Amino acid sequence: MIRDILLGTAIGDAFGAGVEFQDRTWIRENVDFSTLVNVRNQIKVPSDKKQIFIKNYSAWDYTDDTEMTIGIINALLSKEIFSEDLLVRKWKEEYEDGKQRKGYGRNGHGSMSWYFSGQKTIEEVRDFQRHRPNPGNAPAMRSVFLGLLKEDLINNYAAVNANATHPNINAILSSQCIARASEYVLKKKGERSKIIGYCINNVTLNDEYKSYLKAVDQIGFYNELTEVDFTVLCGKQPIEAPYFLSGIKGLPSDSKFTTGAVLYILKVANSPFDALKKSVLLGGDVDSIASITTGIMAGYFGLEDIPNFMIQNVENRIYLENIAENFKQNKSPKRFNYDIHYKTI
Repeated sequence: MIRDILLGTAIGDAFGAGVEFQDRTWIRENVDFSTLVNVRNQIKVPSDKKQIFIKNYSAWDYTDDTEMTIGIINALLSKEIFSEDLLVRKWKEEYEDGKQRKGYGRNGHGSMSWYFSGQKTIEEVRDFQRHRPNPGNAPAMRSVFLGLLKEDLINNYAAVNANATHPNINAILSSQCIARASEYVLKKKGERSKIIGYCINNVTLNDEYKSYLKAVDQIGFYNELTEVDFTVLCGKQPIEAPYFLSGIKGLPSDSKFTTGAVLYILKVANSPFDALKKSVLLGGDVDSIASITTGIMAGYFGLEDIPNFMIQNVENRIYLENIAENFKQNKSPKRFNYDIHYKTI
């Protein structure tokens, strides 16, 4: 299962990265999932900002979503006290290891790129995210493996994950909800139609967040989504600043909306590949939602319905498989209390 989660995460991330921040209508007209589509050079930002999205990027690369998930795994396996400082250190180590392997730092990091480059301290990064009305979705995108912990550790560890970079209430709640969703699907084998209710009942949500998730839970069939439904799920459409990327229809780079979209996709998808497609077809920040949903669904169903070209082409497949095997062999019994079933293709 661990191998499937990690490969599913990287596959969803890598495929989504090619069409990240494209308009939902454009994606639905141009992406049929038979091959990778890479149009990062067409992201509608000023020309002097395009390097942020294309520098050090090659087709089938995964992004910071997968890289930071690996950092979480390494922190869990370290046997050290799980803390903000431990996580930052493990993320920096994985970033530097990737830089050594590739010759350059990975594309995709948002505010953490300031820390990795030495432009800002980690405290300055935290201060940037602390009071934002739309904190970035990094805590949510990297919290799937926290759902595999003992039940009484999940919310605490998920809060630590968020506070390491985004000490913002919506980021904390997002990290906790994704971890709980992972637990519900992968450990409890819960009925996915009830996944949103499970998160509402197991995370101490504020009124804003609870109202949002309750509204998402009322949205109907995916193939019957209306413009009103997309607005409920993703916020105002087209996206408006300060939400990113303004001017397109799709999911903004925001922790709360990412979480709502993930929970909805997990509720309605039938398989890992179906989750990947439904995630990407939302438009906007699709690599993050695809990485989470494909990873969780792959952990539940396996990778059998993921096209072989995706499995063979995703970056660092052998490296990811080795990480998964190490996790399976060395998971801390103090943090994990169940048997992990290891699957092969």
